[in-house]
Order: sequence, then C-alpha cells, then structure tokens
Amino acid sequence: MQLSVIIVNYNVKAYLEQCLHSVYKALKGVEGDVFVVDNLSTDGSVEMVKEKFPQVKLIANTENVGFSRANNQAIKASTAKYVLLLNPDTVVGEEVFHKVVAFMDAHPKVGGLGVKMIDGRGKFLPESKRGLPTPTVAFFKIIGLSRVFPKSKLFGRYHLGHLPEDERAPIEILSGACMFLRKETLDKVGLLDENFFMYGEDIDLSYRITLGGYENWYLPQARIIHYKGESTKKSSVNYVFVFYNAMAIFARKHFARRGPQLFSLVIRGAIYLSAAAALVARFMRGALLPMSDLALMVLGLLQLEKTGNTGALDLGGIAAQAIASACIMAFFGAYDRPLRWGNIGKGLGALFLLGAAMAEWHHAFPTPFIAKFAVVAVVFISLRLLMTMLRMGQHGPMVLHRSKILAAGSRSEADLALALLWQTHFGLAKGMVVGMEEANAPDGVEAIRFMVKRDHVDEVVFCAKDLSMQRIILLMEQLGSEGATFKIAQPSSEFIIGPSSTESLQDLLVLRDHAVTSSSARRRRRLLDILLSLFLLCTLPAGIWFVRSKAGYFKNLFMVLKGKRTWLGYRGALADTGAPKLKPCVLDIVQVLRIDPTPVNIRRSNLEYAKDYRVWKDLWRVLGNFGSLGRQHPAWNGKE
Repeated sequence: MQLSVIIVNYNVKAYLEQCLHSVYKALKGVEGDVFVVDNLSTDGSVEMVKEKFPQVKLIANTENVGFSRANNQAIKASTAKYVLLLNPDTVVGEEVFHKVVAFMDAHPKVGGLGVKMIDGRGKFLPESKRGLPTPTVAFFKIIGLSRVFPKSKLFGRYHLGHLPEDERAPIEILSGACMFLRKETLDKVGLLDENFFMYGEDIDLSYRITLGGYENWYLPQARIIHYKGESTKKSSVNYVFVFYNAMAIFARKHFARRGPQLFSLVIRGAIYLSAAAALVARFMRGALLPMSDLALMVLGLLQLEKTGNTGALDLGGIAAQAIASACIMAFFGAYDRPLRWGNIGKGLGALFLLGAAMAEWHHAFPTPFIAKFAVVAVVFISLRLLMTMLRMGQHGPMVLHRSKILAAGSRSEADLALALLWQTHFGLAKGMVVGMEEANAPDGVEAIRFMVKRDHVDEVVFCAKDLSMQRIILLMEQLGSEGATFKIAQPSSEFIIGPSSTESLQDLLVLRDHAVTSSSARRRRRLLDILLSLFLLCTLPAGIWFVRSKAGYFKNLFMVLKGKRTWLGYRGALADTGAPKLKPCVLDIVQVLRIDPTPVNIRRSNLEYAKDYRVWKDLWRVLGNFGSLGRQHPAWNGKE
C-alpha cells in the first residue's frame, strides 16, 4: 500500500463529501485507501459516508476526541508507506498524490511534505510553509510584526515570507490541513502528541521530524484548495485561548532549557491581551451604535432642558428618557443589521404615539414633547445616514443584491447550477455560461477573466463534472485577483460549495423578510410567547379545564415565560431537518397541521415553517390546539 488518506471530520458534511470525491479521483493510479474519523458529528456526516462512500474505512467516535487522537487512531490502523493528514474542507487536484509520492520516493530523507494551498477565493495561504516558532519568531507574530513585514527574513519567519511561493524548498513546519508523512518516520519519532487538542500538533510533529534526522519540504507543484476554518471561527475568544495555549504547550515541551519563564510570560500575556482585544472588539461592534445614540440623545435633551429651565437639571430623568427611547427603537428593529429604514420609521411612529399619550396625561402637550421627539428623531436618522454614507459594514441599509454569476462547464451542468443559485440568491441579475471546451482551452483563463471584468461578475461557478479539480484549482489561482467569489458545483448540482457557504436543493431556502431566525421574527416570536402566556395565565381558572394535561399546562406556561420553551416549533431532531435552531416547543408544526409524520413530511414541514414564519399563523395554530398545551415532550425530561 502506497498511501493512506486520513480525514478527521466534525460537522462539515458537504465539505467532506466534496473532499472525498476529489480524493478518490486523485487516487486513480495510486495504491491507497481512505480513512474518515468522525468526532461525533450531528449533521449526518457518518450516514453520508456509509451511503455514498462504502469503501471508506470509517471510524465513528462516540465522543469528540480531538484532532491528534483521531488522526492517531487511523495512523495506527494504516499499513501504507505514506499517510496524508487532510482536512475535510479541502479539494485535491488529480495529480497531487502522484507528484507527492514520486517526490518522496526520490528523496528518502524527506519525512514530511506540504503542498501549495489556496483559499476559496484563489488566494495563496501563507501557512503552506512555516518556520519554527522559536521564542523570537513567536514574539514577532504575537506583537504583529510578522503581519507588518511579511517578506522579512527576521520578522516574517513564522510564514517564511522570504521564500517564493512557487519554488520548492526545505521548510521547518508543515500545515496539519494537508500533511504528507512517511510512515517509517512516524515509527521513529512518534505520532501526534495528544496533549494538543486542536492546534499546535502539526508544529510539534514537524519539529520532531527534523529532530529525528529527517527533512520537511514544501512542494508548490502540488496544489489544493483549503477553505480554511469552516469548523472553527478564528475571531472567537475561544480560538485565541486554544491557539496560544497550544503554543505554550509547545514551548514548555521543546524550549524548557531556553528561558522558559520569559517565553511562558510572553505567551500568557499574549493570551490575555488577545482575548481581551477580541472581547472589546465584539462588544464595540454591538454596542457602538447604541452607545452613540444614548450619548447624543442625552446631550441633546440636556441642552433642551437648559434652554427652558433655570433650575436644577434632572440628569436621572434625562438619562431614563434616552434609555427608554433606545429600548423602544430597538424593539422595532432600529439595531437590526443590515439597517432597514422601515424599522426606524415604525420605531419613531410608536415613540411619537407613546410620548404624545404620556405628554397629554401630564398636560405637557404639545411643545415640550415635540421638541424632545425631534431630538430623538434627529439622532437616530442622522447617525444612520452618516453610517450609510461611510459604508460602515452592516450598519448600512439592506440592498437585495442580485448577483451576476458565470458558470463554467457544459450547458446542461451550468444550467442546473444557475437554476439552484437563482433560488438561493433570490433571483440573479444575470446568469452567464462559458463552455466546457472554452474553459479547458489554454487561453481559458483569459476568456473567463475578460467576462468577469466586462460583466462585473460577482461569482464564478465551476462544474466539477466537466472540469478536473486540477483545472479548477489553476483557474481559481490565476483569477484570484479579479475580486469574484469562486464556487464548485458537484455533478448534477447536488450541492454547490464556496467560501463559508454550501447551497443545495435540500438546504433551507430562506425568505429574508420571514425567516424564523431573522431579528424581527425572533422579536415577534418572543413577544407572542410572552403575551400569549400572560393571557393564558389571566384566564387560567377557566382555561385549564379545557386542557388534557393540567399539570403540564401549568408548567409549560412558566417555561415559555422564562424563555426555556416556545409554544410552536419543529418536529424531531434538528440534525435531521437542516433547519435553523429554535427552543424546544410545546406543539410541533407536524402535529398542528395534522399530517402523516413520515420523514419526508417532517423535513418538508420543518423547512417550510422555518423559511416563512408568520406570527398570526402561530397564534391561530396554538389556539386551535388549545387542548394539547399541556403536552410534555419525552426529550425534555431532566433537561430544564
């Protein structure tokens, strides 16, 4: 056996399927096998592998054992000369395995090898080649000098930025996303260190390979796509702690004789500074606009109070008015992203009516009230106009963008891909096709580039049935500077994968205005739950006699009020529906529609409910099934 391909998977089913398709194409002519180690995925990954890839040697763990231990499980079971540790969110070119095996056969001192990786937008990934994170190198990365001077031999050594990306060279550290290893080397230096749960294990093993007298090499003639981080979000605080803790483990293990106290201090400082920065950045993204509104409203109301009042200023009252105004505006969606001017109008209308009623009650209508309302309105409108003009991310207004998409492949496959994207994109501005022969021609790159520039194309979709993965990777790499997004459509367009997205006929096609997890739908759902529960509590002495399970009815009322449950929701497990997550429900949509609970009907009903949520429909469905409001789902027991 020449090669064992080992893929550790966790909840990235569509990416895994695409990866396996590419792996088996690349294995043609190479004696090899494929291991998939699943770390207790809940998205149907295991079932997909069993159904579509029965030849895979599947290891389905009953717990998430981490990256290192999962890979070691398969390495121990492999009898091949070489093993490849491969992430599921990768696509392998057809010639990659042939080139790598030939290179390693010709260079017996090579213990590990990495390839050239590009991301889903065609950009080179610098982690394709890395240097050893010595205390100095790690320090330059932590303080950001490696980012400022990426090509420097001194400051940019973490990613070896001084080495050309298209020239093969010996390197120090391989990437765990695609790591070819000689089995003989592993027998000598050991397997992955299981003290590393997710990050750092590739650095540790690469370093031990060099300590064992072998070499690590970078081979850019072999190329893959790495979508990079589909199962982990690197902007999260948790990532910061996991990543820098992995560096700390590596430092304690290998640099114990080189000033460990100082290095450990630097690492720990980086952990807490980076975590604090992530927390502050997240808070500021969510709180900047409300804080600005409050500050400007308080200043405006304070100035208004000074103008007409010679006595002591009521700072507490002014602050309370500003906070109340912000809360009312928030309830009507003033802080939803992207900005909807209709929500601003609704909020100001409700604020005017409520303020007018209170002013009339206190006999202070109309002049003082109108002046205060004008301050609030000016603050909310002017700030959002400013953010719109400055194009400040999702604070700008929502524009239903209709994408221009170019599909590369045969007419039949391209039409299938465009038909699917028409639905998931809420219509297209323009759908274009470049033929299979033209895309595969020597000047195919320039032909596609011309169309992208001429028609201002937003997305390029490559049909995997008509173009080889090697050709797709080459096209993406050479077109990466054009600014378009690249996606790959599987045969018959069963699903289409791009950076951070999967689209399929089985996936939820969300209607923006009525999606069950949209900000407005969440508010409406929660408001309905609260108001309906309060109404049912007020009518409890009479209503309880019409409910079959009286104890359950009483418990459900308080659970819904506490936000532990919702009155109406999905039927069955979320893993089987593909629908957005909701709280456990008292009534499920299949029950209230009174349809046969077959798997197909359950899935269809769940998805239809999720994509077209209407609060008045929920109200009538709940009241129409009043007798079942004491229902207790078996899965709730002991989980409150």
